[in-house]
Amino acid sequence: MLVLSETDVSAILRGLSAEHATQLLDTLCAALAGFTKDKAQSDGPPLIHQPQRTAITTRHNATTLIMPVSNTTAQAVKVVTLPQKGPVKGSVSVFAANGELKGVLNAAEVTAFRTALTTMTLLTRCQNVRVEELVVFGAGKQVEWHLRLALKFLPVGGAGAVRKIAIFNRGAARLLDLERDVLSELRRCFPEVAFQAVAEEGNAAYKQQVRTALKGADAIFCCTPSTTPLFAASDLPPARGKTLFMSLIGSYKPEMQEIDTETLQSAVQIWVDAREECLVEAGELIRAKVEPDELTEVGELFSQGPTAKLIYDETPLIIFKCVGLALMDLVIGEALLEMGKKLGKGIQVDDF
Repeated sequence: MLVLSETDVSAILRGLSAEHATQLLDTLCAALAGFTKDKAQSDGPPLIHQPQRTAITTRHNATTLIMPVSNTTAQAVKVVTLPQKGPVKGSVSVFAANGELKGVLNAAEVTAFRTALTTMTLLTRCQNVRVEELVVFGAGKQVEWHLRLALKFLPVGGAGAVRKIAIFNRGAARLLDLERDVLSELRRCFPEVAFQAVAEEGNAAYKQQVRTALKGADAIFCCTPSTTPLFAASDLPPARGKTLFMSLIGSYKPEMQEIDTETLQSAVQIWVDAREECLVEAGELIRAKVEPDELTEVGELFSQGPTAKLIYDETPLIIFKCVGLALMDLVIGEALLEMGKKLGKGIQVDDF
């Protein structure tokens, strides 16, 4: 049994080669395709068992999520606590089919990475989304991994490639932490990209700065547990002959919303990781009274094979809403445990 700490997982993920990152992307696509396909089958028992997660909220407004899953060949249980203030804490325990504990991983790094990777599974399939200007909301680990993976999977520098990234956050302190821990490194590694980090706190010009950045945006990543929209529909760029990609990964309770209903309804297509889960947990969809047939699971696209692409003809906006699945933690956790063994990371516990 292998134990991978936050430091171990971070070291493995930050050291990913392009080849290994692509392998993880393909692994996640296959898992999501299997998830969607498995639900559609009526003959025999399902291969994937994933009960709706249990949420426990304490009187201190800390929410603990308990997420079990089995894909028949392995099982996992993820337990994470989201305090009212402070970072996510928790673990992912991965078991073999016979119940043997294969390993335990720090959940914060795994969650942020697999969520950002899920965003990339769809973004990299969008044929006519050319990301030159990227706008990101938030300042936590989700933002870190959305930035790192966008710069790994998308072209960087030059025409039709990433050249400008603007990060917006309501609080200043976490943005300073992001600058110290992440942005300073990315600036050194990607000198051809202009990074801008803007906090709302103490900044009277914040809303105008957001509007200005959004008008040129080709992709928008929303990574906050906000209870009010981060921007208005009128702030988005006008139709310009190419598609705007927007991912929403921050809301996980009905009272949360990162965008307003007008923005949601302006999308030509709303993609989700899991239809039923999103309709129960995503505040944006609940407020807009979205019907199940208005949502398309990304697994439907991935079921068409690794070369299947999304091609939109002058579509102004597509949205991807992700609430996260324990299945993602299982397949990525398994892969990271194998990488950890090969790299000599973590603590090996025998005869557990």
